[in-house]
Amino acid sequence: KCEIGKKAKTGQTMFPEPFGMQFGGEKRTPDLNDLQILPELFGGEVLFKNVKTDVVLGGFKSKAPIAVAAMGSTKVANLRGKAIAEGSALAGIPMVIGENMPATYGKKGMKERIKPYLDSYDGKNGAVIQQGNGVDIKNKVFETAHELGCHGVEIKLGQGAKQGLGGEIKFESKEDAAKYAKMGYHIEKNPDGTFQRHTPTGSFDEQVLRDVVVKAKNVGLPIWVKIGMGRGIVRVVDALEKIKKQEKAKIACLTVDGFGGGTGMSPWLVMNEMSIPSACLMSALKEKPSFDIILAGGYNTGFDVAKGMMLGANGSSMGRSFLIAANSNGSKGVVNYVNAMKTELQMTAAVLRCKSADGMIGRKNNLIALDAHSREMLGVTNNAKEVL
Repeated sequence: KCEIGKKAKTGQTMFPEPFGMQFGGEKRTPDLNDLQILPELFGGEVLFKNVKTDVVLGGFKSKAPIAVAAMGSTKVANLRGKAIAEGSALAGIPMVIGENMPATYGKKGMKERIKPYLDSYDGKNGAVIQQGNGVDIKNKVFETAHELGCHGVEIKLGQGAKQGLGGEIKFESKEDAAKYAKMGYHIEKNPDGTFQRHTPTGSFDEQVLRDVVVKAKNVGLPIWVKIGMGRGIVRVVDALEKIKKQEKAKIACLTVDGFGGGTGMSPWLVMNEMSIPSACLMSALKEKPSFDIILAGGYNTGFDVAKGMMLGANGSSMGRSFLIAANSNGSKGVVNYVNAMKTELQMTAAVLRCKSADGMIGRKNNLIALDAHSREMLGVTNNAKEVL
């Protein structure tokens, strides 16, 4: 009733309030929580503390198969950006800085997110990667990122929280409205005098994808790509594989975002009514591509990461989890959180008789779905006779 009343007064759908401080979808769908891990009873002894969690993820050495998901120009991401950067570097995992940074904060703002990572980076483990959407790339975000010391770039084709809608923010300044419009953003004025900035999503086909990959390739850094779950995702994977070979592009990773994620301005109903969990992709692929696949959207524990890997992914990417960790205990909270997830990964690997975390990749037979809905969505049997 409250939602209907507010819509009746404003004529607008419901955006999270206070703006920039809300994130994530709440609707219940079949997800990794509906999969149980089946320990392997036969095999050699593996003490969980001895399990190796170091991996190569998206072309970079990492102390765990975990990355910090792209968080861009939203208030909540910028507020904790320094702590997350320092913590993820100290933890030795990759971190992606999200879209719309040049438009919102300029080169100085980009540096303030990149430098803390580089200052704490050990020179071996992890990487700081700058994401760019269509407008960002047009405005040379990748070239600026390279100049500021980033190790890689990420092409943003979309995300799970609002695939097909583009990044959004709410702001008050008329001067900013004029600046953003000049840069190529869509600007909408609200009844209360504030403004909305929407990133144009543009048309999309294989040639568009090829063109943006070539632009990223010319910067000379390893390329990550991010997209949200939707109809045609398998075609995207196939197209990237073909483009990688034909253009000799250093595509190292595809991050697939899905239902349950989001740190931006996405309307509540968009976050609740669109997309499906990213883990659903793995059963739809006929074969694994030559680049890594990282799953994102609602991953919170080492057991979540392990289940994604058992389905065939190389690791997981998290956004709001790291926001919460940084909000609780700063950069130390990020390091502690990663260490806790590493222990959970070690425990899972040990019960599967694996001596390393990446040994869990593809161990689908050690999973069982709890119901028929999860079986159909995630491609995991719910028939105990098939796996026991």
